[in-house]
Amino acid sequence: MARREDNNFKKAMNGLLGYGEKEGAEEEKTELYGALSQEEAHEPQPAEPQVTAPQPAEPPAQRQEAVIPQDMVITGNIVTGSDMRIMGSIVGDVECEGNIFLLGSIQGNVSAGNLTLQKGNLTGDVSARENVVLEQEAVLKGNLSAQNVRSNAKSQGEIQAAGMVDLQASAFSVI
Repeated sequence: MARREDNNFKKAMNGLLGYGEKEGAEEEKTELYGALSQEEAHEPQPAEPQVTAPQPAEPPAQRQEAVIPQDMVITGNIVTGSDMRIMGSIVGDVECEGNIFLLGSIQGNVSAGNLTLQKGNLTGDVSARENVVLEQEAVLKGNLSAQNVRSNAKSQGEIQAAGMVDLQASAFSVI
């Protein structure tokens, strides 16, 4: 009885694999399995490991940028995960996970990833996780804490950096 069930199993498998009971089935087996003996042809063969090339990682999503235009005045605190380009004025604290590019003015404390104060005024303490750049036309009145600081501006307050402080020719700092 086991022989009959074994034979039915082989027929079912041959049918699934497309061999059927047609003529030339043995030739197809020989093509697929090579010149193997009858017993070897019915033994399952281990699958070849499939190696795929690593797929390139998707580029990081670009961070959105919030823009405060030159004629806008915001009174109140701002908290954002996006980058900010501030050409207008903010009266209040700014907490930004991204980068701040300041051309206008802020009266309040600022926390950011990076801060570039190109021109304009910032009155309040600054805390940056990475870099702060103060350009020649900028004025900072407050303490500054960052990884690295490059200043070519007028500043009043303490400057603390875990890394480098680069005071350029036009930098003027009063503690």
